[in-house]
Amino acid sequence: MSRFTSPDFLRQAGGKHVRANPPPTVDLAQPSIARLRSFHLKGKDHFESDREFASRADDAAAGFQEIVLGERAFLQRAVRFLVEEAGVRQFLQFGSGLPAPGDPHEIALASDRHARVVYATDDPMVLTHLRALICDGRTVTAVRGGLTEPGQVLRDDETRRFIDLDQPVGLLLTGVVPHVSDDEDPAGHIATLRAAFAPGSHVVLSHYCRPDPGQYSKDAIRATRLERVFVEHLGSGWWRGRRAVESFLDGWEILPPGMLEVQRWRTLPVAPPVPGTYQMPRRNRRLILGGVGRI
Repeated sequence: MSRFTSPDFLRQAGGKHVRANPPPTVDLAQPSIARLRSFHLKGKDHFESDREFASRADDAAAGFQEIVLGERAFLQRAVRFLVEEAGVRQFLQFGSGLPAPGDPHEIALASDRHARVVYATDDPMVLTHLRALICDGRTVTAVRGGLTEPGQVLRDDETRRFIDLDQPVGLLLTGVVPHVSDDEDPAGHIATLRAAFAPGSHVVLSHYCRPDPGQYSKDAIRATRLERVFVEHLGSGWWRGRRAVESFLDGWEILPPGMLEVQRWRTLPVAPPVPGTYQMPRRNRRLILGGVGRI
């Protein structure tokens, strides 16, 4: 696989992607995490600033794209698990990205046509694209708000129309908590959401990890380099230690196989190539953890 080339199962099959114009408030000279993901997933909604940032990330840790793809495959496996094995039918995702094949609503609806998904984002470009391209008013909607505003998101009329808080909810937190600083209290906001949800609710969490330098010195150096690039150019993107990552799920029962490298969470065979089968090369596996918790 050549540099910055996504596996086939992430490519759009048929049809045409209509690129929605970004709202005028978007600064295209400033890279964004959503557009970085779009670039790595072979989407069209990225600009020169995002491609330059992708190159810097790859210079800091060769193969950074593998982290993006591994995290996405973990999310796809986790959503399918929640629908098919945990009986979850409604989902709330924070830090939603630009629309791409294999998004959570596609995975959930493929398993249960009655599933409902609410995407929450504080990125105006993402919100515009979601509303223009995938929101249908019945199974998928999008609301404005970030993880630091859980109350606002839960009170939103669209959220209340789609999500029944008396029934189990699947909370999707992939690619978002690393971009919330310690001063913004991500653990507190996750706890607020947990308190609002019914028993049987689940959370899917992934997080960039800084491995123990005493055990994995080279990986720790790579994590430090990546964090420096992210914070300098995005203003966020922290690689936290394992204990810090696990602490975000305090109050949740972490389900087997635990909080571990996303590649190892309920791994699928490479064939058939359904969403979630992507296999991360070993060099970056320790740099991102994932797990699922239950109330």
